[in-house]
Amino acid sequence: TDKKALAEAEEALVNAINREAAIEGRYQSAISEIVHDIKNPLTAVMGYIALLKGEIHGPIGNAAYAGYIDTIDNASKRLHGLCDSLLTQYGPKQANSEKAVVDKKVDAKALVTEVREMFQAQAQSRGIKLDCQLNDKFPDLEADPQELFRAISNLVSNAVKFTPKGGNISIQADTQPDDGTFIMVVRDSGVGMTLDQINEVTSSHLTTVSPHGDVGTGQGLTVVNRVVKELGGKVEIFSTENKGTQVKISLPQSISLPPEPSPLERLMRT
Repeated sequence: TDKKALAEAEEALVNAINREAAIEGRYQSAISEIVHDIKNPLTAVMGYIALLKGEIHGPIGNAAYAGYIDTIDNASKRLHGLCDSLLTQYGPKQANSEKAVVDKKVDAKALVTEVREMFQAQAQSRGIKLDCQLNDKFPDLEADPQELFRAISNLVSNAVKFTPKGGNISIQADTQPDDGTFIMVVRDSGVGMTLDQINEVTSSHLTTVSPHGDVGTGQGLTVVNRVVKELGGKVEIFSTENKGTQVKISLPQSISLPPEPSPLERLMRT
């Protein structure tokens, strides 16, 4: 009787794992198709950007427009890189799916500057002052550039979204002299949050509406919190309702990514 019960339990577990694997396969396939469909028009956009940068049909004229095109070009390449990362992540898995230590050198100063330039026009159009202060001797980080970009861009996007007209946003980045820890602080004079709201936005999707009418899905800070933790760092949020928010992220100079959980591990966590 005990052997029969054990056999039935084992069979139930195997069936549950197989169902989980089947669901995961359909999920991965759906995401791959969606990302693929996003890449097609994005590739076309990038082609037209290249024509504009090359001034194929004549000079652009105002130098400011050339700067805008560079910003659009960088943003398009970032989005294209994100699509490639998603296709790699949700495509067919290799036998050994563990992620190795990331050894890409990332120019963190250039990356933060790129994020600031990407949101500068939006901030300006909304009457918001966006300031950036970076250490001139910023060292390179060993990190996943796409994930680091996601964390930083989500922080700045959130600040621009929830800071009203006439407000201020500052981005400060430096490293700790003792261990080279990367420190970045984004401060804004926006609507702020209560302690309960802070706990909610870092753990779930809280739908919000900004002073500019933006409808937020509540994923911004959730993404930041998850990405930074996966990169071995931490996120600290300080906020007062109607007085603004300060978000600080700390990351080690050399970052190791954890192995991806197997279907069985995911099942056991639920």
